[in-house]
Amino acid sequence: MNKRQILQLVILIIVILAGIRFYIYIDVLRSGGDAGVKTGIVEGFLPISALMSLKKFLLTGIYDYIHPAGLTLLIFFLIISIIFKKSFCSHICPVGFVSETLSHIGLKQRINKYLFHTLTILKYGLLAFFVYIILINLTVSAIESFLNAPYNIIADAKMLQFFTDPSRTTVIVLAVILLLTLISKNVWCRVLCPYGALFGLVSVFSPFKVKRSEENCTGCRKCTAACPNDIQVHTKSRIDTPECFGCFDCVNARNCDDCLKVTSGMNHKLLPYVIAVLLTLTVAGAMTAGLWKSTVTNQEYRRHLNVIDKLSH
Repeated sequence: MNKRQILQLVILIIVILAGIRFYIYIDVLRSGGDAGVKTGIVEGFLPISALMSLKKFLLTGIYDYIHPAGLTLLIFFLIISIIFKKSFCSHICPVGFVSETLSHIGLKQRINKYLFHTLTILKYGLLAFFVYIILINLTVSAIESFLNAPYNIIADAKMLQFFTDPSRTTVIVLAVILLLTLISKNVWCRVLCPYGALFGLVSVFSPFKVKRSEENCTGCRKCTAACPNDIQVHTKSRIDTPECFGCFDCVNARNCDDCLKVTSGMNHKLLPYVIAVLLTLTVAGAMTAGLWKSTVTNQEYRRHLNVIDKLSH
């Protein structure tokens, strides 16, 4: 396990602990007790709400205080994707860590490149749908109505319900994704995840690119074998694809020091430390600036929680 994977594992543990804490928070609220402060980490799993909040913030300058942590994290993830490639996917995402870990013990069968390009329509299609609906179609007033609606206020509780009480369809879909991941590398990340698709598109502006020297390449193909996204690194002179995670496992696996380089002034081996520090400072800064804790009171949250099964979009 390398340094970036250790960082992802630490974040996965933090997310699991936050999920347990949130579960207890919900349970105490339902029983009428004093639940304390709701953890903001779970809002990182509300990308649709965060994307709406981002549009509202950009057009009005008004920050979302229903799920402020979700908006703060989305902005942070977009910024580091522009600067450090898809570093959210390679250094932070707990789902990506699980997917990559399963891929390591799986069959690692390659997907035909034509089939792969066809399948990626799924994640880019989902992304295009959400971008059209949220960023193009919805007005600010419509967004404000959604953000202040009871459904969005307890969207994190709805999300928790998705994991604690999954439907039969959900279980079947997750089982299929799990099976496919054991057959081929990172199926969720490469084919289905619209969040990763968004970060991939903005990451094309990143100065962090892998460049291959054809003169110094030994043809060992260690770079391609190390790539979690099955990019054929040994055939390319420069990795510009939005599918590149920016994990730089290919560079670390190279057979010689001169065959692969990272086109930036920073040592790529420092990236896990940089991401960890920036994430910590962002969360701490948001807490200090009042951009982390929701202004929704426990009383209001409990009121909506009591009718959660009656709420819909």
